[in-house]
Amino acid sequence: MKKSLMKVPLLVAAMIIGSFFPSITHAQAETGAQEHTSPNMAAPTPVATKTDFEGHFSLPYQVQCHGHKLAAGDYTLLVKTVGDDKMVTLQREGSDVVVQSRPVPPTSVSDQGHSAVMLRHGPGPSGHTLEGVYIENLKLVLFLDETGHSAPIDKIFASVVRVPIS
Repeated sequence: MKKSLMKVPLLVAAMIIGSFFPSITHAQAETGAQEHTSPNMAAPTPVATKTDFEGHFSLPYQVQCHGHKLAAGDYTLLVKTVGDDKMVTLQREGSDVVVQSRPVPPTSVSDQGHSAVMLRHGPGPSGHTLEGVYIENLKLVLFLDETGHSAPIDKIFASVVRVPIS
């Protein structure tokens, strides 16, 4: 009887120790993606994007645009229609900055001038903001970032420079 009573604490100790160690499991043999179809699942529909405009411009100094810092240099500008929205992509040396724009109705855009990027002096006395894009063949102005003229001090330094797009 004494031997059977000694086995109980050893058995309890073994069970406690065993509960702290994970059980051995085997990984799934297949590593590829599996396709599961179900009658109640809709087929994925690709979002259609159409490039409306492509051009090149050069920034003379570092600017901000919608929370992104853009270094001085040469850029490629793409304007795409995604659904009902106009998306502006700024490409430089393999990196892309995609910004959703706020278009101005075509009736309020003048016919003067060539396609250009609009740079505003602000925020602050030493900052510059890429505020918008004018696209001549679409007769459209796309506002990208309006923070360059939000503070009262920015209105003191207010000026807009047009950088031509080729």
